[in-house]
Amino acid sequence: MSEPPIAQKPFEEGIEKLISRLRRAELPEHVFNIYRDNDPELDARGGAAKRRENLRRYLKALSAPKYAFIGIAPGYRGARFTGVPFSDEDRLCFPGSCYDRSSTRERAYREATAGVVLDVLGSRTDVVCWNIVPWHPHKPGELLTNSDPDAETIGFGLEALEFFFNRLYPETKAVAVGQIPAKALECFKVQGQPIEVVAQLRHPARGGASEFREQAAQLLGAVPDGDDLEPEA
Repeated sequence: MSEPPIAQKPFEEGIEKLISRLRRAELPEHVFNIYRDNDPELDARGGAAKRRENLRRYLKALSAPKYAFIGIAPGYRGARFTGVPFSDEDRLCFPGSCYDRSSTRERAYREATAGVVLDVLGSRTDVVCWNIVPWHPHKPGELLTNSDPDAETIGFGLEALEFFFNRLYPETKAVAVGQIPAKALECFKVQGQPIEVVAQLRHPARGGASEFREQAAQLLGAVPDGDDLEPEA
């Protein structure tokens, strides 16, 4: 007789339900579901499954963060191919890590914004990263582009964000990274109450890297990195 499956802990069960929600989401044509879909030219075999597993591993390692850094959406050089917010293949999926690349590109994708955020956070476990829209908005017909999400897409993302906070991180304080997340969080509620947004940080892209570093360092009590690389997107 086979043994019954080991019961999942509530936090791990919540992660699985969140990933299932992300995977099932029916989105507009200009929004790529990175947790379900694969493009035959851009994605390695089983790419979406790799991204789901990357996200699973990432969230499991962050069970009780103090802050949630909420960005806009995955970029095509970053979370589009890792499944993990504010990361890229080069820095997250390096040889020997527990994370897998999902692109067919010979060289791992590298995103400046991801580099700035990862340099600031390092190996901290008191910050979890997420996005207002956890899928990849792009220009119509151009998968390797980035586009700011429209109101409809943000609405889909807020449904996932509500589950993210209610089920996984009800005690975690929100930090908006950029103006779009800050505006979206203005009327956002968790368990019927307005969410506590403790800070709004400058987004690292478009000349905001230095200011982001300084603001994040002040919030986290860290020393800002001296690297002045400015992200393009």
